[in-house]
Amino acid sequence: MPHESISRMKSRAERLKETITLLKKLPEVGVARESYAYSQVQDLMTAWVNEGPATRTTIDFESHTGELVLPVEEGRVCSLDLKVKK
Repeated sequence: MPHESISRMKSRAERLKETITLLKKLPEVGVARESYAYSQVQDLMTAWVNEGPATRTTIDFESHTGELVLPVEEGRVCSLDLKVKK
C-alpha cells in the first residue's frame, strides 16, 4: 500500500516565530520600520499568523521589488525575496 503524504498545517506559534524573524531582518537590509512597504509586509503577516491563507504577493519597496511567500504547510518557511529594480 503506497504511503500517502498528508500535509500538516503550520501552527499559529510557528507562523508567529517566522513572522518575528522576518520582520526583524527587514531593517537589517535597509527597509525602514516606518515605511509603507514594511507596514504592508507586517499587515499581511499578521493576517497569516491569525490563520490566514497561503499567500504569494509582490510588494513594491523603494529600490527593490519583493515577493512575499507565506505557506500554510508544515515544513515550508515564509520568505521575502528582494530584487533590485532595474
